[in-house]
Amino acid sequence: MIPPVVGLGNNGDFGKVSGYFSIGYPAEQEARYAPVKFHFDRVYRYHSGFRSSEMILAAAAVGLSSIVAKSNDFDIRWIGAVHGALFLCAIYLLLPVLVHFFGLRARMCMLLAIALILGDVMYISFFNSFYMDGAALVFAALAAVFFLRGVLWRRPADLIGLAVCGVLLAGSKPQHAFLTIPIVVLLITARKHFLAPAITWVAVVATILAAGWTSTSMPRDYARNAWYDVIFLGLLPYSPAPADDLAELGLDRAYVSYSRTSAFYPTSGFSDAGFTKEFMSRVGPAELLRFYARHPVRTFELLVRAFDDAGNTRPNLGNFDPGAGYPPFAQSHAFALWSGLRESLFANHGLRYLLITVVLLAILLARAGSRWRIAAVCLTIAVLLEAGVAGLGDAAEAPRHFTLFAELQDIGVLTLVAGFLPRRPDAS
Repeated sequence: MIPPVVGLGNNGDFGKVSGYFSIGYPAEQEARYAPVKFHFDRVYRYHSGFRSSEMILAAAAVGLSSIVAKSNDFDIRWIGAVHGALFLCAIYLLLPVLVHFFGLRARMCMLLAIALILGDVMYISFFNSFYMDGAALVFAALAAVFFLRGVLWRRPADLIGLAVCGVLLAGSKPQHAFLTIPIVVLLITARKHFLAPAITWVAVVATILAAGWTSTSMPRDYARNAWYDVIFLGLLPYSPAPADDLAELGLDRAYVSYSRTSAFYPTSGFSDAGFTKEFMSRVGPAELLRFYARHPVRTFELLVRAFDDAGNTRPNLGNFDPGAGYPPFAQSHAFALWSGLRESLFANHGLRYLLITVVLLAILLARAGSRWRIAAVCLTIAVLLEAGVAGLGDAAEAPRHFTLFAELQDIGVLTLVAGFLPRRPDAS
């Protein structure tokens, strides 16, 4: 929040949220820098079609800015303040839980671990941005805390908090809509812990509707671009018979010339109207899923390659304002100990990253007591779903697309840390 302000550069996605508020900055600064000052101008007006709970947070930030700001600028720290306030609210609500379980020294260890892991720049840099992942990160943390409080004290207010955060998490971004599955399972199986179980069914319906609300809003060309990248960046360059793969997917063998191109390249197949029409009519999630089912080994290799890139941890986007004096794409290394450790362990070591994730989840499930086993199962499902969607549903920008996966994984790490700390004798 203080100079040099750390944010996250726009890869082109900001407009999906900020465009509704006519907020933007010159395109030449995108990706390379993370400007602090945005401008209100009709030239930035853009109705992307996307719907996301991030828009609620953006509206709050714009409202606060309009009250205080004296110029026609929007300071990115307003949205950072909204994200940050929700994150700090999660920590504040967690404190009584820590008091319930731990003595002073153990509590301090847990808070230090949370600061080290969840306070890392790999997560916090998203706060000063319009990425829809910002909403997902804060609502995932809040949902976890409300669940802990609800199980311990069975207060309707905590169940309502869990329900609201589950709805907002499922509605944060189309890729995260699959988290409806573990959220609904958690709500239904944990309803006996709450004094107002009727709220559970309202929450279940609302979560499903929120996931549908955000996923059906996704423009068709957005999904089309992801499928293109999976085929032409993720599969064909590593295929023993790329022309045969295209034929299996219902596409002309001649399109093998587009191998190693992204949907966003000017040389991609979408520069050809004939290709675009054929691709749109023949390729979709069902075709890709059938391809994955027929080629399990290659599917696993594709997932490992995604983990290779995800191990780099932080997206290759600038963290600083152009006026801060840093070169393009410069990244902040303040509060980066945890992300640096993750990168040193996992960058370009996708199989290691994947196997350690599996081992972590196995230990988490094995150590969970009967009271917390369903929560461990739902967290495991959430981690695996995020890995599958990020790794097999796209083939570009894995470090950014795996960010919520990493947070859920790190919540599992913090859970294991808590499990090894000495508890109060009367803690249940």
